Amino acid sequence: MLAAGFSTFAAKAQENLEDLTFAQMLKSVDLSKEQKSADLIRKFQDLEARQKLMNGPLSPKKGKCNIEAYRKKEVILITIPASELFAPNSSELSTGASKYLTPILRYMKDPDMFRVLLVMHTDNTGSSKYRDNITADRVDTVTTWFEEQGADTSFTFSYAFGDESPLVPNTSIENRDKNRRLEVYLMPGTKMLEAAKKGKIDF
Repeated sequence: MLAAGFSTFAAKAQENLEDLTFAQMLKSVDLSKEQKSADLIRKFQDLEARQKLMNGPLSPKKGKCNIEAYRKKEVILITIPASELFAPNSSELSTGASKYLTPILRYMKDPDMFRVLLVMHTDNTGSSKYRDNITADRVDTVTTWFEEQGADTSFTFSYAFGDESPLVPNTSIENRDKNRRLEVYLMPGTKMLEAAKKGKIDF
């Protein structure tokens, strides 16, 4: 009954989350009044990043992707260059894309332990409509890939930002390449918070 009860709760929570903006989603699990739980979650997220992510294909040491702490170290932010996932002007995943996406599958196996935010960006070349369309198509392709691998994407949320949030000015080929990227935010879900309140996060 407990599992069924949580499934019902999770389904209702997921429906409400669909209407949130990206900024609202990042604040959807409030840790500000849960100091002890927040500290435990930060330690857990730090270990997850260092032990699970830093030693694989997403590691910044390999010179492609980046992993950093976000929102007071409560959120893991992974940045994957679009050029590692897609050919130029394409929204079909390239042959080698799966090696960068596969490590993220583990964060979709336990609904609302993590909330996974997929945010696609591009540079400022092409028309506004083109930029919006290609980021939307690309993030949809990534989400579909996760679903095809059997992932539970009920707490995975996608956003197409076009060129509105560049990392650097679009003033060179190198800079435009940096701005074309997929950002993956691994933020704590309500399940993680409830586990932290009990003093131990099992994942």
